[in-house]
Amino acid sequence: MSSNFGNFLKEKRQEKKLTQKGLAEKLFVSESAVSKWEKNIAHPDITLLPKLSEILETTEHELITASVDNKLRSEKIQAKKWRTLSFSWSLFFYISYALALIPCFICNLAIDKTLSWFWIVVSALLLAFCFTNLPKLIKKNKLILIPLSMFLALCLLLLVCCIYTQGNWFWVATLSVLFGLIIIFVPIYISKYKIFSKIKNYNDFVSFFIDFVALNILLIVVNIYTNINNSTGNWYLTLAFPIVCISYLILNIFLCVRFLKLNKLLKTSIILFLINILFLFPTFIKVNNPSVQKEINDMNIFKANFTSWIPDAGLDNNIALIVFLTILFLAVSFLVFGLIKHIKIKTIGE
Repeated sequence: MSSNFGNFLKEKRQEKKLTQKGLAEKLFVSESAVSKWEKNIAHPDITLLPKLSEILETTEHELITASVDNKLRSEKIQAKKWRTLSFSWSLFFYISYALALIPCFICNLAIDKTLSWFWIVVSALLLAFCFTNLPKLIKKNKLILIPLSMFLALCLLLLVCCIYTQGNWFWVATLSVLFGLIIIFVPIYISKYKIFSKIKNYNDFVSFFIDFVALNILLIVVNIYTNINNSTGNWYLTLAFPIVCISYLILNIFLCVRFLKLNKLLKTSIILFLINILFLFPTFIKVNNPSVQKEINDMNIFKANFTSWIPDAGLDNNIALIVFLTILFLAVSFLVFGLIKHIKIKTIGE
C-alpha cells in the first residue's frame, strides 16, 4: 500500500465531512485505528477495503495506490451518461408510439365506427420498434434475430396494407423484400458462422447461386401476378429467364477472372470486355410483346444513328453505343498497359 495512503485517506474523509470517530464507527473499528492509518503508522485490513471504498465513494484500486484514477472515473462517467442517453432514447420512442396509437385509435373509431386503417398504424409502429428499440432488448444472435424480426414486421405491414386496399400484390412485395435481404445477409452468414465453414471458401459462388434461385422465384411470382392483372403472357420463360441465366453466367465468369494468374490490369480488361458483351444481347432477343420488344430495340447499339438525337427516336441507341465504345476503349487501354506490365515483369524474371 502506498506511503501516501494516510494523506489520501484523510483527504477523502474530509471531503465526506467525516470525523475520525465517525469513520471508525462506520467501519466498526476504534478511532485510534483510523488515526494510525492517516499517520501511516498502520494500514487497514484488506477485508475493510470494500467497505472503506464504499463510504469514501472511491475504488479499492485508488485506496491501494493512494491516488485518484482519473481515467477510470472518466470511463465510469461516460458509461453512466451513455446508459442515461440510451434509456432516454428508448423512453422517447415508447412515449412517441403511445402518443401516435391513442389518437389514431380514437379517430378511426369515431370516424369509421370500426378499426380499419388503425391496424396499418399499429404494424408500421411495430416495424419502427424493430429498428429503434428491439436491438437494445436482444442480447444474443443479433445478426439473425434483428433482420428476421424486421422482415416479419415488414411482412405484417405489407399484409395489412394489402388487405386494406383489397389487393393481391402481397407475395410480390414480400418476395422482393426477401430477395434484398438474401443478397445482403447470405454472404455475411456464410463467412461468419461455423456451420458454413466447408463452403466458406466458395462464398461468392454459393451466394450468387442462392441469389439466382431467389431471383427466378421472384420473377415467376411477378409473371403470375402480371398475367392475372394484365394478361401479359409468359414473359418469364421467353425473356426474363434467358437474361437472368446469361447474367448469372457472366457474373460467375467475373468471379473466375480473379483466380487467373494475371496482373490486375489484364483482369480489369477481361471484365470490361465481358461487360461489353451485355450490349450485344438486344440484337438477338425477340419477344412477342410489341411494347417489350420496343424497349429492347431501344438498347440496340447497331441501330444507333448519330444524325438523330430526338427522344424516342434512337436516342437510347445512341447513348448505348457511346457507353459501349467508352467501355471498349477502357478495355483496350487496360489490355495494352497490362500486356506491357506482364512483358516487363517476365523480362526482369528471366
